[in-house]
Amino acid sequence: MIKVYKHPKYFYELESVTRFIEVEYVDNINKADFIAIASSHNEPVFEDSKGSTIPILYSYIREHPYEHDEYLKTQFDSLSPAQDIIIFSLSSFEKFAPGRKNVIIDQFELDAYHRLFVNKECKTIDNHIGSGLRYLFLGGKANKNNRKPLYDLLVNAKIESEGSCSLFGVTEALDDIRVENNHYLGYPYDDKLYRITNFSLIAETHFDGNQEFHPTEKTYRAIANKHPFIVASTPFFLSKLKHKGYRTFSNLIDENYDFEKVHSKRLFQVVMALKTALRRDYTPFKSIADYNVQVLKNNAVNTLYTINNSLNNTKE
Repeated sequence: MIKVYKHPKYFYELESVTRFIEVEYVDNINKADFIAIASSHNEPVFEDSKGSTIPILYSYIREHPYEHDEYLKTQFDSLSPAQDIIIFSLSSFEKFAPGRKNVIIDQFELDAYHRLFVNKECKTIDNHIGSGLRYLFLGGKANKNNRKPLYDLLVNAKIESEGSCSLFGVTEALDDIRVENNHYLGYPYDDKLYRITNFSLIAETHFDGNQEFHPTEKTYRAIANKHPFIVASTPFFLSKLKHKGYRTFSNLIDENYDFEKVHSKRLFQVVMALKTALRRDYTPFKSIADYNVQVLKNNAVNTLYTINNSLNNTKE
């Protein structure tokens, strides 16, 4: 088993890949295969590892790196050229650590699998109540431009009452969301919300600012609960989701909103697509929803293999 020494100051387990795999945490650094660092501190996090022959296992798996240039530059300026390191991240670290070992993983997909199908922290729903479409909109924080404007469009289109809608500070909360270290985890959730609905309208984290493809627990919770979905996110979000092996619902829903680059127009098209979808029942969506659950599981298992294989190769 891989032996890991957790850095006493710069290790936050929620953001480390070590929580997904079998490792032995050791208190004696000299018995470790890796020094684990997972930190968003604007500090020279590698400074006290200089001269060590033990590789660093660095995780940055909840956000994309390029929005955080200042503190990542501070961190990696402290990395010795001689220090061996393996970096796990959502996207490339070439800007900060050129030429270093960098393993790209989808943490949110893996996290959904780990919480829902391994640890079984929440129930996932196979059988939804009723055959007619009733949607779930868990908007989260209202301060993003695909949250409150989207909710207002639902009200104006007179379809807000055809779903279960929640938006912080605007509507009554439907779900208690756990916050840890300023992160909204999205777990645990109330499985009843997925049982009484059978379709998800998702306002993803990225929309009109950061254009990185960034599916989060919002998307993967819907997939795990066999919800068909319409996603208000960046252009080509659905196209990129298909590249991961998932199927979308273009034979049943107008998904042309995915190609619209004008953000306000994309939101309007999302609502029009939802309005049309609500005339259908759930049955024709089910086979794709079933298929997508298996894709999530397969992708996560492959990611676990990649993590273990990368660490074992570095260890050797």
